[in-house]
Amino acid sequence: MKEKTKKRRYSLLTAMLCISLIAVFSLTGCGSSGGGSDESGAAPMTIITGGVVEEAGDAADATAVVLQDGKIAFVGSDEDALAMDDGNAEVVDAGGNTIMPTMTEAHMHFATAIQAKYEIDLADIISIKKMQKIISAFIEENPDLEVYSGAGWMVSAFKNGSPTKDILDEVCPDKPVLLMDADGHSYWVNSAALEAAGIDKAFAAEYNANYKKNGGRIIVDKKGEPTGHLKEAAMLLIEKQKPVYTVDQCKEAIQEQQEWLASEGFTSFFDAGILNMGDETSENYWTAMSEMAQAGELKCKVRGSFWLQPYDFKNWKECKEYLDGWVKKANELSATDYYKITTIKMMSDQVLEQGTAYMGEGMYAKGVLENEDIESNNIWHGKGKMMRKAIEYAAENGLNVHIHQIGDAAATFALDEIEKAEKKYPELKDNRICLAHCQFINEEDQQRMKELGVAAIVAPYWAVMDDYYWSVYLPLMSSQEKLDTQYPMQSLEKKDINVAFHSDYVVTAPNMGWLYYSALTRVLPQKIYDMWYGDDPAYKRSTSKKDSQDPADNEEVQLIGKLKPWNEALKIGQVLDASTINGAKTIGLDEEIGSVEVGKSADVMILNMNVRDQAKNDVENVENVMPQKTWFEGELIYDAEAAEAAEE
Repeated sequence: MKEKTKKRRYSLLTAMLCISLIAVFSLTGCGSSGGGSDESGAAPMTIITGGVVEEAGDAADATAVVLQDGKIAFVGSDEDALAMDDGNAEVVDAGGNTIMPTMTEAHMHFATAIQAKYEIDLADIISIKKMQKIISAFIEENPDLEVYSGAGWMVSAFKNGSPTKDILDEVCPDKPVLLMDADGHSYWVNSAALEAAGIDKAFAAEYNANYKKNGGRIIVDKKGEPTGHLKEAAMLLIEKQKPVYTVDQCKEAIQEQQEWLASEGFTSFFDAGILNMGDETSENYWTAMSEMAQAGELKCKVRGSFWLQPYDFKNWKECKEYLDGWVKKANELSATDYYKITTIKMMSDQVLEQGTAYMGEGMYAKGVLENEDIESNNIWHGKGKMMRKAIEYAAENGLNVHIHQIGDAAATFALDEIEKAEKKYPELKDNRICLAHCQFINEEDQQRMKELGVAAIVAPYWAVMDDYYWSVYLPLMSSQEKLDTQYPMQSLEKKDINVAFHSDYVVTAPNMGWLYYSALTRVLPQKIYDMWYGDDPAYKRSTSKKDSQDPADNEEVQLIGKLKPWNEALKIGQVLDASTINGAKTIGLDEEIGSVEVGKSADVMILNMNVRDQAKNDVENVENVMPQKTWFEGELIYDAEAAEAAEE
């Protein structure tokens, strides 16, 4: 599907869970029951028995965990755990299922909560007619809005991956419509939005003539007229039209989102920044997060970031002034351990599906790049020193560095500058720097990541074969052989690189079953296949390596199958580590969370199965893995049984 892209949001499940979870949280006091509770909702002591404990530190063959005063107080046998009961403990039977730490989302856009709650959702929709129906229904339900905004459309739904304004004009000719794609790297807008932004033929010609300087492109037709497709930094041209959401609206959206994420087992996050929400909403979001953290309303820990884009600055002096301002703001916002802004977020390139990834020689097909100019996709061209000085600035100010990387050339460029910075500041090693997405990385650069202590944040959701593989990616690549080097995971593990997982939500909605299943198999789960493709005869799903992946054999019926390299699939132990302790390392919280050990925060969950056993004996069932109960600092914040009862 697309590059960052496998990435259709799990919208139906999300909507159902958000509704049921609101009821659960309000009816059960976060699900806590029996044994009494303190004001936070946490029981004085919770004893979990009868399970299979993962990430248990030195406690071999543990079956029980005791949670007390927000911490893990004991890990060991059922007998010893029950002996700690003073008569007031809540005892929970895990039923032979996995007991494990809650998970860390190592790269997502937390502010997506605002889009998900208040805007048009086109996730998981391939049909253009269905998109029009959804947009029309939203307009009918919200006739007083001056602008209609949304997200989630897929590049693969449109010819040549490029939507046009006339499709939107048919359903909304008089008010601006602004729709961000699923990967967050382009906008699809109608004629009213173009007019409001002053984007006409002449403006587009001048803007595109300065593509490298501007960092974006306005797509035009053969006559030079803007089509309604705005890529990369050109998205900023219409950002002022975006709706403004208040602090209270932001809080309401964040509250619902954290409840949903708890149902998927996530209680710690790296916030990779706000995607095109406008200055006022962005400020309101930061305020909402900080105020909720100070009020004890965040039942999770979030490590935030601020963006550094090379085309925003002429020189290092301007860049440093920006960084100085942000460090001051970050300190003001980071008043508690629940929300802290700790990281500089950079882009080393853009995305493959837009043809804006920075790829090495011989990777792109001919005609993809204008004048075959690979450097046109190097957004740091001529500014490598600025990147290095920004990395050094991070070291000087105790910040981490998080770098978006898709193309192999982008990895090489970034690692060159990291290597120079680390000669001066060796303390940057050991997960202070991360490459996120890691779609293409050559063998030499993988080894350099190990030597430089650079973590890899990968998305198993995307490491599958789907319609993007055939209709979007393959036409962009010089050969299928080149394409079939994407999304290394096992090779990174074998080099002892810290590998963590992410969804890049809004790109993909976090879902534990999908994450674990695709990490183990490099295949799209049956439940996601059914949602995306249904009974469409143009596709067929298979988990077999025997099915032909020859493009000639996939013209009529496309294989939704096992992504090469097949040996890049992970083992269950690696999957468990990548989703927990490894992610905690990337956000600097591994001393507090990420494993079930005495003294660590009581961020623990019980699954609905013994996931290690299922991975070995019935891997197809792993797509159904999910938490039964989730605790954060000893407080029960999700209970599947209560959620199901509330839904009924």
